Amino acid sequence: MRLYVVIVMALSAGARAGQGGGILQTIRNGLNSAAATITSPFVTTEMVPYTVDRTVMDADNKTVLYEQRTYPGQKWVCTSKVIDTSEGGSDGIFMRLFRYISGENEQSQTVPMTSPVSMLRVPLSPEITVTEEGEPQSRLTMCFYINKEFQESPPAPSSPDVFLEERPTMTVIANRVGGYMSEDDWQDLAQKLKDDATANGETGVDYSKFYRAGYDSPMKLWNRRNEVWYVKQV
Repeated sequence: MRLYVVIVMALSAGARAGQGGGILQTIRNGLNSAAATITSPFVTTEMVPYTVDRTVMDADNKTVLYEQRTYPGQKWVCTSKVIDTSEGGSDGIFMRLFRYISGENEQSQTVPMTSPVSMLRVPLSPEITVTEEGEPQSRLTMCFYINKEFQESPPAPSSPDVFLEERPTMTVIANRVGGYMSEDDWQDLAQKLKDDATANGETGVDYSKFYRAGYDSPMKLWNRRNEVWYVKQV
């Protein structure tokens, strides 16, 4: 159904553009217009700031393996829940944050969407967080970066499930891939970053947990950006 809608939008957009080149060119032009149309409600106007301290390349010096970055201290709005460790588990919690930025906060203030959406999953103590089936559990925390306009004084959450977090300055190593991500894809990307960093002699890296950073709406069809971050002590 999504593909059908995109094709119809593409043909309509291409026809409105009135450009020559036949049906293939019409579809090509239309797809570009359709992509902009369906992602426009989710376009991020601000990304969390960071500086790149170092870039690590492969042996041929052609491909970036990962970057070392520094993120300044910033405020984020977050929510969390306990999940089974084997699950992806993010269903439902995105909307808690989306409602917050849409005005469901103490000031009824709309806050711009930003990127990335970060997720951190931390294993909990097995003595108290094992299900009846013996499944270990983790706490999953999802956060939106608060944009510059509201960094100094973000509106207070009205939901008990949403909270403000002030992250300190943080150094990370980060790698990046495109496409849509499954739980296995995230785990594979994290393992690749760990393997590459270990092979390059990185020290001071906490490999016990990692941030997942997603930059795009599910409606964005190409040029997607997904990252894994491991925190590094410097």
